[in-house]
Amino acid sequence: MPKAIKEANRIIGAIQDVGNGATQAIKSREPYRVSVTIQGTCDLLFHRYDCEAVEEKGRSKKGSKERKTDDIETFVWRNEKGEIGLPGNYLRAAICKAAKFQQDPRSPRKSAEDIFKAGIHSMTAVASLGTTAWDCVDKQRVLVQRNAVPRCRPCFKTGWKATIVLMCVLPEYISPDFLHEVITNAGKLVGVGDYRPSYGRFNVTEFKVLDD
Repeated sequence: MPKAIKEANRIIGAIQDVGNGATQAIKSREPYRVSVTIQGTCDLLFHRYDCEAVEEKGRSKKGSKERKTDDIETFVWRNEKGEIGLPGNYLRAAICKAAKFQQDPRSPRKSAEDIFKAGIHSMTAVASLGTTAWDCVDKQRVLVQRNAVPRCRPCFKTGWKATIVLMCVLPEYISPDFLHEVITNAGKLVGVGDYRPSYGRFNVTEFKVLDD
């Protein structure tokens, strides 16, 4: 066999034996999803802004019963089964705010808030709380345009639970461990829902990376 052909066969064989040593590095840059279950360590309040309800109330007569009372039903979110739920973006917003207490891995002079805003997205529109009715109605004095007014809001007692799926599209900066740490801090320092962090604080009871 000619020497040139032998040399060509040797090179081809060597190329075929080469493995992909970059597999792990490539996988570390692939987006990932996590399932997060949170459980309330204090009561949760809702005060959804329903545009149609607000417009209708604005058209009602001054001094009327409709103007003076709150329609509690318009303050909650429901899923397709009619169950009351927690918007997934509430948890995402809490995570982004808690990221202020962490350093941006790209720069020691910045917080991680911007990178979490860009890299974390909620895949759950409304996470069921497992009930179709609120536990009670919370009544408190609040300030609206410097005026004290009574406000009634649906309340869910300590122990409420919701499961939300999040996606991370910047895994090279936000690892699952880093995300878990920030969500834990969000539960302690930020909370979800209305009048947080006095209400809506939580613990992370399950954090699971999903296989896609």
